[in-house]
Amino acid sequence: MRSSSLGFLLFSAMIIIFFVLPNPEGVQKPFRIGLGLVFVATYFALLLKKELEYKTLWPVAVGGILLIILFYRGTLQTSFVNAYCCLFGLLVMPTLLFKLTPARLSNINYLHILAIISILIQLMVFRSHDGRPRLSYEINLSGAYLFLFFILSDILNNKHGKLLVALLSLVLLSRLLIFSLLLFYMVRYLKQYFKVLIQKLSATHITIAGYLVFSIFSLWSVSYMTFKAGDYTDVQRVANLNDESNYYRFQTNNLILGTVVKNPLDKNVLFGIGSVEEFNRVNKKEMKVPHNELFDGIVEFGLLAVILFSLISLPLFNRVTSYANMEIFIPVLFYTLILWVRFLIVPSFEMLFIIFMLHIANTDKQLKTNTNQNPIPRASGISSL
Repeated sequence: MRSSSLGFLLFSAMIIIFFVLPNPEGVQKPFRIGLGLVFVATYFALLLKKELEYKTLWPVAVGGILLIILFYRGTLQTSFVNAYCCLFGLLVMPTLLFKLTPARLSNINYLHILAIISILIQLMVFRSHDGRPRLSYEINLSGAYLFLFFILSDILNNKHGKLLVALLSLVLLSRLLIFSLLLFYMVRYLKQYFKVLIQKLSATHITIAGYLVFSIFSLWSVSYMTFKAGDYTDVQRVANLNDESNYYRFQTNNLILGTVVKNPLDKNVLFGIGSVEEFNRVNKKEMKVPHNELFDGIVEFGLLAVILFSLISLPLFNRVTSYANMEIFIPVLFYTLILWVRFLIVPSFEMLFIIFMLHIANTDKQLKTNTNQNPIPRASGISSL
């Protein structure tokens, strides 16, 4: 089987796992394990066939050493094992990227319909603690997966899917989802005025700038903003950003940032603590779960693991991100700043899914440009995978 065909099958499997199958801790779990094993097997198969260079072994070795250290320290979690398996996925991803042929587009559209049906059923069955409808995921993760579904609908040029997500964002009252959708369209329609600047920036540049600006804002907000007690569960939560929920988010970010800056060579900073509860016990603080991918990764896995993952993930994002799909990348970055989702730095199946979509969006725009310049006859039949 060609690598691109395998890539399409894995992409299709992720659509089914993320959007069709409910119960992430039950029904999805064996399929996610299977995906991880496929990425590991694919890596070693390509390595033996000499389609991958032996220098790609260094992140595998370093990641393995960190896994052993975390196990020895007693801070190893299944989430790190999952990230380590997905690291193999990042290493083979360049060989798995595929073009969206008419046959593949037709197959994905069928899966898209199944996903819509499943999403609607899940929203009728599941409720959050405050009564809001959600998917089988936690309420914040429900918004995150709906945003991924929105991106999928966009690259498929499916307006019904995008409209559905827009309506559901109001039903879930997910501020992050609503703002991410608005940011998507803002970037799409305003990027033409900053084309020269955007073309000079890489995904790495934008990511570093985003985290620097957000960290500064987090420090400023706790020092100077006035936050209201309580958390809103009605439509007011969309308009009110200075509630107690956001205060704890910013305060947590500042605690982690201060710990890293104060003592960057501390073993708990370098190798992580494993859980927020353990962080609170060691530092005698009362911290909530970090709502930020970078800070969450540092607490759980340590600074060294985050640096390792960044050295592999960000260059790959540089490869698939461009002016053509910047409206996708910017909201993805925004999500990682406000929530713990592993979309950009720490490897995850969701990250691999996003890389696939960025590549499809990028090549699709280039194909349309080339077609307009040099029209080619349309295929009379449907090609195979």
